Amino acid sequence: MAFSGEMEKDMEELLIKKGRIYYYKIYNIADSADLEKVVSLASNFKGIKRLRFERVGSDVIDIPNPPIQLYIDEYPLEIEGSQMHVTVKLEINELGTMAIIIQVEFESELPVTFFKNFQRDYMTDPDTTFKVDDYFKNGMNILGPVFKGKYQKQFPILDYSVYYVQEFNKPIKARDILNEYKDLPELLHKSDKKLSTQVRNRTFRHAFSYYTDDLVVVTNDGAFIYDPEGSDDIMDILDFLNTQIVTIRYYDDLLDKRMKEINLTLLDKPTNSLTEIFKIRKHNDASRKLMALTVEVKSAVDHARNAIHVTEDVYYARVYMNARQIFGLDSWEESVEKKLEIVNNTYEMVQHTLSHTFDNFLEIVVIILIFVELLAFFR
Repeated sequence: MAFSGEMEKDMEELLIKKGRIYYYKIYNIADSADLEKVVSLASNFKGIKRLRFERVGSDVIDIPNPPIQLYIDEYPLEIEGSQMHVTVKLEINELGTMAIIIQVEFESELPVTFFKNFQRDYMTDPDTTFKVDDYFKNGMNILGPVFKGKYQKQFPILDYSVYYVQEFNKPIKARDILNEYKDLPELLHKSDKKLSTQVRNRTFRHAFSYYTDDLVVVTNDGAFIYDPEGSDDIMDILDFLNTQIVTIRYYDDLLDKRMKEINLTLLDKPTNSLTEIFKIRKHNDASRKLMALTVEVKSAVDHARNAIHVTEDVYYARVYMNARQIFGLDSWEESVEKKLEIVNNTYEMVQHTLSHTFDNFLEIVVIILIFVELLAFFR
């Protein structure tokens, strides 16, 4: 596949000598996954040249139960005379997610506009260019038993891209990259049109550096990393944040669906105390469902929150907290908390109704007993 369009002249001086491109597609499969089963089942993958396992982890983030990455495919890719190496990884997280990771590595002097052209020509439809859905289906066929509490469908699905530079053709400072790499905001926002100054400035406000010669720019669509040391620490943080988002978004949607089902049973209001008695079983069932929903969502959300802990390093903690805000994770968690409050209020309402109905039932029973005694007395 050939690239189209001319390279910008002012970009020709800044070349990428060594870099990587990551494409993540994260599927929400189940409420949890048994990672111990992954290794035993992975041998069922056919035609794999080199099957490798990795437990994801680093010194800057603490992961109580790190996910497992399986290297399931690799092949060469040539783009305009430059040799690339594609590695396909499958990542299983204990939160019940499966990610297909396409990693494209290269060592060749390429202009920075290469990233934008690659995005246009290869990332517009990665399911076709990299057969992502085929890898997913094959992965599910083999690793399906590791997932517990399967959902009826995989929802939601999240896409994320990371553009990583380990070496430029010249020494360069982080601030100079922002000045010379003029297409960076368009790359991260996947925009074919020139973005406004306001959007560009907002994008660069989320730029972080540990030293003078490294850089991280994060958006909710993608990230750019320049790290001469080749560290994967930021990659791991972004990976886990996206996994947390997929999990939280699922439970946000689950709350909506379950509450609609429960509300349908509660909308049929009794017209009097007598008919209200016949609704006791239905209300009691709704009460149990509300309690089970609260426990399920609360425990799952807490588990997702505690699946990753950033160490005391101020820089990585700052990147993590800002990325949470950029990805909207705080908003999703707040949405879930508000819906849980509604669930709890509904539960209390149903309990109050049940108590009132039971009192009415006892009153009717007492009246019937008195009436029976009176009949027996006057007989």
